[in-house]
Amino acid sequence: MSFHDLLNGLLSELNVPFYEGSPELPENSPELFITYSVYDVPKLHGEGVELVTTYSVTVNIYTTGRKKADRANSFGRDLTALFTENDFIRRSGSYGMTNSFPGYYRRIIEFFYDYDEEENEI
Repeated sequence: MSFHDLLNGLLSELNVPFYEGSPELPENSPELFITYSVYDVPKLHGEGVELVTTYSVTVNIYTTGRKKADRANSFGRDLTALFTENDFIRRSGSYGMTNSFPGYYRRIIEFFYDYDEEENEI
């Protein structure tokens, strides 16, 4: 299984819309959705071969409506529990309103994951 298969599978378990990058939302925008971005860094080398890749994942939780900050924080706790149960490490987080999607509150959580291709071969 590839890292992206793992990530998309976990995000699917949350039962909310999720998008890579910044989506163009439909007119009927959801009250809760996720965007994410990923980058990777080689971690270990053996005989010139990359053995482990560290993936950094930034997850943006967007909420609107009543008690949007509370909702974003509660959902963020659920997301963090799911990710950490699957060997992701939480790196940091931040909170606040956003100009990207006016009217939405944004909770950002960053994770990293060490992916060993040999361990994940099918």
